[in-house]
Amino acid sequence: MLYLHPYKALTSDRTCVRYVKSLLLQQLGGGPSVFGTGDEKILALSGFYPEDWPAVNFLTLMLYRWKRGELDLPPVAAAPVVNERAFTGSPYGREGVDVYFDFLELKTREAREITAFYHKTRPNVVAVFLGGREFEVAATTDLAAQTLAVRKVTPSPHTPEGAATLKYSHALVFKIPPSPREFMPLTRQVADILRTAASLPPQERKAIKVEKKSVYLLHGGMEVGDGVVLDNDVYMYV
Repeated sequence: MLYLHPYKALTSDRTCVRYVKSLLLQQLGGGPSVFGTGDEKILALSGFYPEDWPAVNFLTLMLYRWKRGELDLPPVAAAPVVNERAFTGSPYGREGVDVYFDFLELKTREAREITAFYHKTRPNVVAVFLGGREFEVAATTDLAAQTLAVRKVTPSPHTPEGAATLKYSHALVFKIPPSPREFMPLTRQVADILRTAASLPPQERKAIKVEKKSVYLLHGGMEVGDGVVLDNDVYMYV
C-alpha cells in the first residue's frame, strides 16, 4: 500500500497507519497524533478500533481531496488513528485504558494530546468517524441536529464526542461502511455537512470556579488561588 497512488490506497480495503500519517503530515503538517496548525474550525478523529479502518481511509481520502482543491471544506485538523495500539490489534496498551472512553479522565497520552490541541483550537465542530454497516450521521446538540436534519444522540461524556459537547463544540458522529467504492461520492456529502456544521454558533458555557484538580487544568481550566476556573461542564462528570 505504501507504493500505491493515494486514491488507490485510500479506496482499498486495507489501512497502513504509517502511510496515512505520512500523507496527512505532508498535507496538513503537525503530528505525531494530531495533524493541523492549531486554528481549525473542525477537529476530526478516527481509528479507535480495528473495525474503524473504513473511517480512517475515508477521512484521509476526504482531507486529501480537500487539499487538492477537489472539495470545499473549512480548515480541518485530524487525528486519523487515535488509538494505534488497538487499531493494529492490541486492545488497550500498557495503560489498560480504552482511549475512546478516556476523554474525561485523560489517563492516556493520546487523549491528553488531543485534548490539549482541542483547547488550543476551540473548534466549532468535533467530528468522530467510526466504522459501521451503513452510512449514518448523528449530532450531539439540538441546533446541529435540527440544522443538518440528522438524528440527535447523547453519547457518554467519556467519549470524544460526548466530552466535546460539554465544552465548546457541536459534535458529529459519522459511521462509514466498508464499501470503498462509495467513498468518493460520500466525501462530497460529508464535506457539505461539515461545512454547514462549522458555520453554526459555538456552544456557550458559563464559567465556574471549582476545586483545584490537575485534571481540570488539562480540560482547559485556569488556576486561580485555591481553585480552577472552567468555562465548560466537564467538572460535573469528572
